This record gives sequence, structure tokens and C-alpha cells, in this order.
Amino acid sequence: MSTTSPIHAALVLGSDSFRLLVGAVEDGILRPLDSFHAPLRLAAALDAQGCLSPEAMHAAFDCLRAIRDRLNDHALAAVRVVATSTLRMARNSHLFLPAAQQLLGHPVQVLSGEEEAILTYLGVADGTAADGEARMLVLGIGGGSTQLALGSGRRVQKVASLGLGTSRLALTFFGGGRIDAVSFAAAIASTRAKLGDEAPAFGPGRRDRACGASGTIHTLARLLVDNDLGGPITRARLEALAARALTQGGGGAPLAGLGTLRLRDVTAALAILLGLMEELEIDELEVPKTGLRAGVLAELRHGRAALAA
Repeated sequence: MSTTSPIHAALVLGSDSFRLLVGAVEDGILRPLDSFHAPLRLAAALDAQGCLSPEAMHAAFDCLRAIRDRLNDHALAAVRVVATSTLRMARNSHLFLPAAQQLLGHPVQVLSGEEEAILTYLGVADGTAADGEARMLVLGIGGGSTQLALGSGRRVQKVASLGLGTSRLALTFFGGGRIDAVSFAAAIASTRAKLGDEAPAFGPGRRDRACGASGTIHTLARLLVDNDLGGPITRARLEALAARALTQGGGGAPLAGLGTLRLRDVTAALAILLGLMEELEIDELEVPKTGLRAGVLAELRHGRAALAA
């Protein structure tokens, strides 16, 4: 598909997956031209010393070679590659990152949790035609961390990054195959405790709408539909989905649409999102199509200062 507008690419090396978005802006609207998603689960590949295993790094390098070939299929005006929580934390990321940069032919920027929150917010704001004065909360849940950003229009006012991700929570509360109501309740309580003193700054009196903008939240939205629980994300719908996950964990009927997803990761994601929605008193969560990758593209096109103006 041809375009006369400059083509840009954003690649996110995330804790759960590597995600590529290639697009061009026409008439002020981002038109995706190519995308790629590889569920590598790097966060789950960290060993007891906090290092990525050789097997995980080799799988990641194979994926990056495939991504490089996709990038070469486009006449790109600019490319930006960012990495998130797991590559912030991995003790051997100093070995991984130079090799990744050499394979891709582009530098890799390791985002802080706060930068990740800002870019995710900007990705949602850049693709939203809502009232610029409306106060918006954007949540992002990943394999290694969770981000919150609050703002109005394209102005970010408050961000937080929590050391709370699906891979960590799954290993802590659902390791060894135990997925039951007791461990699920403990995972929700842990999420609420992690949010702790941050909660009032993002509470109902500070926002007009709440959005979920990450692959994890998109997956939960899809699973709600696949299990005949579709509609806006609400606590009641998430609780119904969680009940079915716990049924499968106890040997009962499986969730529809699970595919290659691991039940413990889905259950951990449900616990985190329910914990956040309970602690922040969120009744309904919107799920926009844009997020971190769109934010990276928006900043690549405009620069952050221009976006915030």
C-alpha cells in the first residue's frame, strides 16, 4: 500500500512481547501500514539472579532478525526502538542491548517507568477526539510493571510506575499450578497494597474518564467477548471472567479463547486490573486502540514538547 506521507516505525521491546507498528499520518490520522507481535515473555525468563537466560536472548535475537526484515520492506523516514520494564531490570541487559542494536541497525532506548507512562498517555491522547479539557486516566499493565498517567488533552499532569506485572504476580501467587480463590484474593490485595499512597492522586475526583491501553488489557477485553461477557470492561464482568478462570484452575471447563495464553498469566492480569479498579474506584474502563507504540510514533513525528503544547 503506497503513501505520500513520511513513514515511521515504532518498536517496543516489552516484558511480555515485542510489538512493531509502522504507519503514516494522513489528514491528521495515523494510518497503520504494518504491525508485528511476538509473545516472547521476557519477564518470565529472568532467573533467580535477575538475568535473562541464554535461551531467551537467542529467541529474542531471532525475533529481531525477523523484525529487521520487516523494517527493510518499508521506505522509512524514521525508526524508534524502546524497551520497557524487563530490560530496565535485567542484570545482563548490558549484554543484550548492544547485540539488539547491532541486529536492528537502530539504537534502543530503555524507557523509565515514568517515560513509559507518559508515552502511553500521549498515544491515547493523540488518537482521541474527546474534549481537550476532560481529565483522562490511562492505565497500562505489562509483564514487569504497571503504569498510570493522568492528564487532560495532551498535557500529562501526574504519572506513576509500579513494580507490579503479570509475570511477577503469576510466579508469586500462582506458581506450581495453584490457581484458586485464596491465591486470587491475595493477588488482588497485593495489587491494592502496591498502589498504596498513589491512589488518591488518580482517584475518582481527579478524572473524568479511565482508559486501559496495553496489550494485557486488550487481551482481557477480547477474552470477555470470547466468553460471552462482552461490553465495556467493568468489575462485575472481570469478576465473572475470573470465576471461570478459577474453575479451569480447579480442573473445570476451560476459558474460551485462551489459545497459547497461560492461565496463570491471565489470572494474574485479572487480579491486577481488578485490584486497580477497586482501589481507584473505576466503574468502567474504556479500551482505546492506541497506546505506547502510537505514543512513540507521535513523539517521533512531533517531539514531546510539541505534543504537550
